[in-house]
Amino acid sequence: KRTSKPPERLKRKVTLLKPLVFNATPLIYLCKIGLSNVLVQFSEEKYTTPDVIREVVDKGKSLGAPDAFVVEQLVQQSTIKVKAPGNLAFIKQLAKIPDLHRAEAQVLALAKEVNGIAILDESIARQVARIFNIEAHGTVYLLLRLLFRGKLSKAQVREALDKMITAGWRLT
Repeated sequence: KRTSKPPERLKRKVTLLKPLVFNATPLIYLCKIGLSNVLVQFSEEKYTTPDVIREVVDKGKSLGAPDAFVVEQLVQQSTIKVKAPGNLAFIKQLAKIPDLHRAEAQVLALAKEVNGIAILDESIARQVARIFNIEAHGTVYLLLRLLFRGKLSKAQVREALDKMITAGWRLT
């Protein structure tokens, strides 16, 4: 009968995955090109904020944007959870930064609160994230993670980028 513990080298290291906190642009363009299903490929918790939902779903539905209905469905299925950031003082501080939109400030604040990764494509928001030590990446990061995990091929990633650009996606 063996009572000793397994050697350290055989122990599995459990890596906790950081939650993903989505801004509007990545959600809109992944849905526009028909890749909303890739979001379920990420086992991390996925969040967005009330302002992002207003921008993507409410405003999008009023404009008849099909991607708005897809995002709404992702929320209804709890693939993406809507959560308001609680640190209002931090949001107020972020609101003073020129060119940083309110929804971006909410995404950054929530990512900081949940020790997550802000997923946004706007350069000003990513610069602010660096200043406040918030991990931030964009839509391309998600596509590359899927490539490296073998969930998408190089051709599929290239096609996704081409479709996003054709649909109007750009890094700002």
